[in-house]
Amino acid sequence: MSTPFDAPQQSGSTQTRLNSVPTEGGGGGGGGGTNVDTQRLDEAANALVELRGDTENVDNGADDDCLSASRGLNKHSAGGMAEAGSWATAGSLVTMDVRWGSQVINLKSLLQDISDKLHTTSGHYTSTEQEEQARQRSISTPFG
Repeated sequence: MSTPFDAPQQSGSTQTRLNSVPTEGGGGGGGGGTNVDTQRLDEAANALVELRGDTENVDNGADDDCLSASRGLNKHSAGGMAEAGSWATAGSLVTMDVRWGSQVINLKSLLQDISDKLHTTSGHYTSTEQEEQARQRSISTPFG
């Protein structure tokens, strides 16, 4: 299964290149410029949003399973109602479910934050490239 983090694909990939300077010849500085594939940044951000949704689904399943197991344990305890929580293990399952839910909330928040930052970074690179191209076009030379 391929992810946006795998090696770059050549077909259909748009690349943003800061400073618009060709890598061969020209200019003082070091080697080539900075290459940023904004499409891949956006793909990675979208993959994280999808992962966030999958995390929600897994959390809901874990909640259901823990509560069902807790009820099942209590159903077979001596005395009292099944939901009365007479087995310590049943109560521990509920405690772990609450902890799990807290961790899922934290993970979803991190995934959303990283996704937002990837989208913002992609937008900044695109904007910077467009501004640099406009600046390059506006430079007049005596050669026309």
